[in-house]
Amino acid sequence: MQGINFQRTYRLDQAYNQVKHQAAKFLKDYLHDPGLFIFDDLSTSVTFTSERLIPLRASGRPCVMLIFSNPHPHSIRQGMFLSPNRRNLPNSFWQTMSEAGWFNIYASNLAPAQLRDIFLRVEYDSPFELIFYCYYAFPSDFPEDLPKIFSQEFFRNVIELAAKKEFLKTLTREKVRAVVTFNKGVFNRIAKKKITRYLKILNDRGCIRSEIAELQGMVPIHLTYPTGWRYHRNARALKQDNLKQIKQMILDNLT
Repeated sequence: MQGINFQRTYRLDQAYNQVKHQAAKFLKDYLHDPGLFIFDDLSTSVTFTSERLIPLRASGRPCVMLIFSNPHPHSIRQGMFLSPNRRNLPNSFWQTMSEAGWFNIYASNLAPAQLRDIFLRVEYDSPFELIFYCYYAFPSDFPEDLPKIFSQEFFRNVIELAAKKEFLKTLTREKVRAVVTFNKGVFNRIAKKKITRYLKILNDRGCIRSEIAELQGMVPIHLTYPTGWRYHRNARALKQDNLKQIKQMILDNLT
């Protein structure tokens, strides 16, 4: 079965030595994995592995993109988004989404490769065909690491521009009908309406919706809780309820 990982290269030129130095601080042991990162002193470039899951066949269902900030190196190593952590504990994302009615997959007993193939083949019950997408291709522990590794200037003039161009191209090519993001920063990059204190809105059972900016045609975008958010005594129920609301809003908009 075809994988979901792909490689990209950034030419760094005069910034090469500084980026390589900063990468050692933020990527640590991951930097020594040639399957993740390769710094080439001769070409002053870095080649890295990223991830993106676009189904291999059309199901006929409306296409919804689940968009995250950037890949985690541990996830790339395992070959699937939101894989078990280093203690082999499953990511709560799968149970939360299942209980909210997005699909019927409980990933606790599924290996990352099995889960990947199910979503590539669209072998799951759902009202939607799902794309898993990272807005920024470069992997790190946190998206906030990227400007610290590459500098604000490189991040703004290279990484940001490439991310926006490829995102809009993918939306059009895959005929995406709606977008759901789990990251406020990504929402504010691509939505017409910007948001600040979003957790208060979500905790009050509200929904956050806008439209994708700089795109011909209207594609709604919804902001939900981060996948690992747990800072409320009713965190699980709040996340499920919000995802149920978003699912219904998308379905209502499609009719």
